[in-house]
Amino acid sequence: MSRTMKLFEPIKIGNVELKNRLIQLPMTPELAENHHITERLIDFYAQRAKGGIALLTVGTVMVSDFYGTEPQYPSCADAVGIWSDEFIPEWKKFTSVIRESGAKSCCQLDLCYEWRRDGSHPLEAVGPSEGPGGPFVKQVRELTVEEIQIMVGHFGDGAGRAREAGFDMIQLHAGIGYMISRFISSYSNKRTDEYGGSLEKRMRFIQEIIADCQKKAGEDFPIMARISAEDFMPGGCTIEDTKKYVPILERAGIAALDIQVGFHEAPRPLVNEFVPDGAFVGLAHEVKKVVKIPVIAGYRINTVELAEQIVAQGKADMVGMARALVADPKFANKAREGRPETIRPCIVCSRCLDGTFICAGLRCTVNPELTWTGGEPAPGNKKVVIIGAGPAGMEAARIAAKRGHQVILFDKGSRLGGLLNMACILNEKLERLIRWYQQELAKLPIDIRLKTEVTPAVLEQMKPDEIIVAPGGEPIIPNVPGVNGKNVLGGFDMKKLIEGIPPKGGPLWRIAAVGAKQFAGNPSLMRKAMNCHWPVKRRLAVIGGGFAGCEVAMSMMKGREVTIIEESKRLGNDIGIINRATEMNILKTAGVRMETLTKVKEFTPAGVRVIKQDGSEDFIAADTVMLSLGVQENRKLYNQLAAKFNNVHLIGDAAGGNEIRRTREAIRDGYAIGMTI
Repeated sequence: MSRTMKLFEPIKIGNVELKNRLIQLPMTPELAENHHITERLIDFYAQRAKGGIALLTVGTVMVSDFYGTEPQYPSCADAVGIWSDEFIPEWKKFTSVIRESGAKSCCQLDLCYEWRRDGSHPLEAVGPSEGPGGPFVKQVRELTVEEIQIMVGHFGDGAGRAREAGFDMIQLHAGIGYMISRFISSYSNKRTDEYGGSLEKRMRFIQEIIADCQKKAGEDFPIMARISAEDFMPGGCTIEDTKKYVPILERAGIAALDIQVGFHEAPRPLVNEFVPDGAFVGLAHEVKKVVKIPVIAGYRINTVELAEQIVAQGKADMVGMARALVADPKFANKAREGRPETIRPCIVCSRCLDGTFICAGLRCTVNPELTWTGGEPAPGNKKVVIIGAGPAGMEAARIAAKRGHQVILFDKGSRLGGLLNMACILNEKLERLIRWYQQELAKLPIDIRLKTEVTPAVLEQMKPDEIIVAPGGEPIIPNVPGVNGKNVLGGFDMKKLIEGIPPKGGPLWRIAAVGAKQFAGNPSLMRKAMNCHWPVKRRLAVIGGGFAGCEVAMSMMKGREVTIIEESKRLGNDIGIINRATEMNILKTAGVRMETLTKVKEFTPAGVRVIKQDGSEDFIAADTVMLSLGVQENRKLYNQLAAKFNNVHLIGDAAGGNEIRRTREAIRDGYAIGMTI
């Protein structure tokens, strides 16, 4: 199949031939040290080059001096530099490794919202016109013409160094509301001189940059531009404006166009989980209609099938990916070899972006290898018992078995996945992850024993060398009157239901449990069943406004009156910066009632009695109450086993601790124990 795929036909950008049409989009993995590249950064890109990607773009390479500064925009603090010749030797090492790994390299020259002419000047927030900046940068001052011309020279110098360092091409970052795009956009450029006003004048800055890059790096050195096809800002560029200016870029010498969308501060979501797959491919197609140079489509393209469809149908010439390659560096090779089902799937949780956006480092929920620094362990030959087949237990089993350990994986449930089986009913993207684990574990010599509860007596007979306990966290249940009422569903009651266990007494619950168990293997049917108003009835109160509670409300709000009750003053405190605003807007638009600074006093058959911050009481009518307060440590089984056996390890949600514990932390724990036992 793969050998006839359009995705794996070669293509040229300028005079550089690429072996296929998959590129790694620019990203900032935050693996630099004082703006210099490190061995970890080189290895990050090398792994993806070895994985079959044709072109890798190093993101946010700063052309102006950032030494010793404290940028308002956090991402710049860990950006790599190219503003001095001192960077050239290390970049030469980088490009040599990428070339030896079978790929081409591209250096993205960039300035975001801040700049200084040299190290003797302070770093300032600047732009084409005085006005609001982007994220974290409240205000920018207007650049003088002299400063603009110095800035142009910085880009040109960066291009010359990039060529000397062995890069195959450069990219000018002219999108997402960064410096160049602020000149192009009528939203942010209000100048009345030669750099503002008409489209032609707004394009002068980037045209001068292109010319200076050609002068200092050579006209045969390919230059790409990464542009926003739509600004999604009031008075900003639309796709029709973009279709007018991209031919100007083509005539100026741009060799390819990498299409993104929006400004970072745009009011609509751009990349998070609420954006449909391939949502902006149509904009790339519109750009392709007016230029002859290659056009790259990106944003929310995570599967081989979608990528192939885009190039096969002529909507774009190439496909750019970022998060999909963070999740699985071997994406391209697995696709080319006709093994797309083995690709570890990105679940679009956006927690990678959450970290990089606030300078907390690049981490991935599904790929714990990304942050592993423990080295490669020796082959294993132990008997390892793992109790609990949730994400932590499955990952521990996978890694331990790959190392050669004899692994026995127990779970008292009927399916692999643990709480993921319940979570995927709320979030369909998690289905991909469960399927992947099922496939991967099936290929390994793992003795999987479901519907089995482990006791000390069983373990004494087995005589394992290592015992890994991954039972999941204990649901937090508030100690208030009425919490055991028939209309109150506790933390894991829905999990019991899909396992066929009635969470409450009575014949209707028994019938519901039988039906739920039949449909539990089909999450899409379960999602449809949630639209029925039983057992979760029409008026629903969700207790807890964190990530878990908001997820429940999002999934249950269709056709229901939903109220979220939260003790703190802010909903979604543990939701990352990329998703939170969008999620809150969706809930508000759907009419979900949000009661913050509100404490539950009592549950009744008719609803919830609450106490407000001012001490007043209120009553919230509800037919069903769902407790969504998260989980806490669960050490009961671990303590029981640790008293009898040596080498007992507790991982996953059950381990508790002060950090947020979700799927990422569970998989990380499983990987770490699998690598160290």
